[in-house]
Amino acid sequence: MSPEAARLFYDPRCGPCALFARVSARLGGSRLRSLPYDEAEATRDLGDLDEETRFAYAHLVDDRGRSSGSAIMPPLVKVCLGETAGRLVLQVAPLDRALRWTYDRFWNYRRTHGCAATSAVPDGFAP
Repeated sequence: MSPEAARLFYDPRCGPCALFARVSARLGGSRLRSLPYDEAEATRDLGDLDEETRFAYAHLVDDRGRSSGSAIMPPLVKVCLGETAGRLVLQVAPLDRALRWTYDRFWNYRRTHGCAATSAVPDGFAP
């Protein structure tokens, strides 16, 4: 029996969020499912979060638990690119910081420009 796929929860009405989720899902293949915040699984996996936190960040739920915000980057790399890449991110502090910085810039853009800022998500990135 294969392990349950990790779940990445995101805002489907936000162009940058949807792009991030689609690219992640493409890289993760069968190991990752991208799900909107309003899916039933989101209620199960994120139901204990207050509304502001739930909708403010992307969340990754996998066999190790839940990560939110920039903390999703190391486990997301592991899910998408494999165990070795995940270990590398954790062992090379500048790489970990760079990925978290990139996430923070991405999500800051979302907050400052609104979720409809980039509504066109390239079809080629569909999972």
